[in-house]
Amino acid sequence: MCELILQNMKQRVEAILIKPNISIRGAMRVIQQETHKAPDTPGNIALAVDKDGKLIGIVTDGDIRRAILGGIDIDDCVDKIINTNPATFHKNTTTEEILEQTIDIVKERKTANSRLDVIITVDDDNKPHDVFPFFELWKRGEIKTRVVSIVGLGYVGLTLGLTLADLGFKVIGVDSNKKVVKQLKNKKSHIHERGIETLLNMHLNKNFFIQDKFENNDSDVYVICVGTPVNEQGRVNTEALKNALQYITNTIKKDDLVVLRSTIPVGSCRDIVVPFIEKKTNMKIGEDFHVGFAPERTIEGDALNELRTLPQVIGGYDKKSTELTVKLFKHLTDSIVLVDNIEDAEMVKLINNTYRDFTFSFANEMALICDKFNLDSHKVINAANYGYARSLVPKPSPGVGGYCLTKDPYILVDSVRKKGYDAKLPLLARNINDKMLDHVCEKVDTFAKKQKLTKSKIKIFAIGLAFKGEPETSDIRGSTSMTIINKLKKKYKNIVVYDPVIKKGEIKKLGLTHNTLNQGFKDADCVLVLNNHKSYKDLDIYKLLSTMNKSGMFFDAWHLFDKTAIEQINNIDYQSI
Repeated sequence: MCELILQNMKQRVEAILIKPNISIRGAMRVIQQETHKAPDTPGNIALAVDKDGKLIGIVTDGDIRRAILGGIDIDDCVDKIINTNPATFHKNTTTEEILEQTIDIVKERKTANSRLDVIITVDDDNKPHDVFPFFELWKRGEIKTRVVSIVGLGYVGLTLGLTLADLGFKVIGVDSNKKVVKQLKNKKSHIHERGIETLLNMHLNKNFFIQDKFENNDSDVYVICVGTPVNEQGRVNTEALKNALQYITNTIKKDDLVVLRSTIPVGSCRDIVVPFIEKKTNMKIGEDFHVGFAPERTIEGDALNELRTLPQVIGGYDKKSTELTVKLFKHLTDSIVLVDNIEDAEMVKLINNTYRDFTFSFANEMALICDKFNLDSHKVINAANYGYARSLVPKPSPGVGGYCLTKDPYILVDSVRKKGYDAKLPLLARNINDKMLDHVCEKVDTFAKKQKLTKSKIKIFAIGLAFKGEPETSDIRGSTSMTIINKLKKKYKNIVVYDPVIKKGEIKKLGLTHNTLNQGFKDADCVLVLNNHKSYKDLDIYKLLSTMNKSGMFFDAWHLFDKTAIEQINNIDYQSI
């Protein structure tokens, strides 16, 4: 449990603590005034504790009203009206256990006032640990009784679905790709993600069920995790979103919740999702169904960890939609960031990724400028950043890849274009980052021309096909490595590749020739290290370089190796960004 939640609990309890020798008037003051100083404190109760902080009993505003009506003076000692036998629960009691026990308590008391309006938890020493309204208990427990459908089992959907299953939810994962469904049913993940197959093996057909269509689906919550691609003109394609909505409208019922997790243009929930569902079902948003948005912001390779640690940004179509969405995602993390409306939440994801793409473009432009002056951009940027907190320039890279960063700036631009504004910075950043791809290819061209190597005979060995190496992933969507290799393939015939994560069979399907590291370096004229996988640090790079052809070029895009040491190797031309 995060420190913020613990702090709030402590504040709630401390705000309503009283001593038994306080007057009834003083207890009233605590109940009426002090409770407003702490978040989520019940507004009708005070907790009486002894000198050691142990719970003696409780006083409610109802107790005080009844006492005064019975003739007790308001300045009398409060110990005359303390309820010394309140229902309490140990702090480690689960929500479900408390709900069960409250039913038994109410039955045993058999009085008109036997209901429990406030839940009090105590520690091993009977000291108050937390206090909250019974309604809050109901909210905590109610969402887990709902069945959650995850629509789309890619990186976003599969990691979220298995995490929810691991937290005790019944989850139905739905994907129209029958190959993906078959693979998952065989307990084999189609994505490379640390810990994913462990969760799949633990929960498949227990808490986690897989379908390729919405048949016999008894879900109450639908989380849409399909992709939102853009075309070559930067226009957004919402076909996958509409297909997902079509699935949902076949089974959605009254009071169900639809949550968008995909990156979509700002306004899509209000302008596309809600009208689509209303038209297909004749239901009314806010009355019959609810819609929320919770942008996915995890990093591939560490998604299962970040799902439980990153703040979850929540925006809803209305108050009820927001509340239900919060209840779902509070099971992932206690850190919830509420925004004012659903458009705010849609914008958050676009801001995050566009900002990252833009900061990387600044570093890459600086690298291109440094190259004109024959300066080492990494050294210059390190010097600019060192000890200077206001300068956080990232390291340059051979372009900026990945499924999100290569398309989300276009989604942002497309969103605001409809409002009559021509956003320039996101497209400028994209253009700069794309220039780095040509910059790498030009280095190969310059080297080949200098060495007078024919395009048919020069051997190029490219290392790292996934769009990034750390945290490791097998994802080649938006991979700058793949773009660079495909550009080079138009000129050079002998290109071989290696990736520490992507399987040989998958590489073959890409139309590429796989080599081991030893095979690739041997007799290579040009070696390109295109991503930053951690395994490269363990390479005997000097031994490998010694097997290259004489006057070979070694391109170290991420400055993973010691430039000075490599430059001392005969006939090796060290190059970088």
